[in-house]
Amino acid sequence: MSKPTVRKGGRPSKPTDEKRTHVVTIKLNDAEYSDLLERSKAAGVKMAEYVRHGAFRLTIVSRLSEIEKEIAKGILNLSSDFNQAMTCFHQLKLRSAANKLAAVVDKMFDILKKLRPNKETDYVCKNT
Repeated sequence: MSKPTVRKGGRPSKPTDEKRTHVVTIKLNDAEYSDLLERSKAAGVKMAEYVRHGAFRLTIVSRLSEIEKEIAKGILNLSSDFNQAMTCFHQLKLRSAANKLAAVVDKMFDILKKLRPNKETDYVCKNT
């Protein structure tokens, strides 16, 4: 009579190219952690899988290109020169010219507000 072969229990090992060996650590405050936990539970996956999916399925895109950022900074840095010009217009009693210049600058700043990144988050997440 031959000896029965002993079977190893448990799940079969993954191939080495599929094994996850690196760990990435992030720090979250209580509100962020609870929000992430709720989202992962709502999705029906473990938190690690939820974060992994988000990291590889989303692309973070800058709101402005480097050239656009430089142009916006340059225009915003002109504000002190603008204030000096407005002071001169008012001193010389050129109110109509000052009003026209102010209207042009207001329109320019409206455009810049659309281009200027939000100070809290200077990126936009988009699904790919």
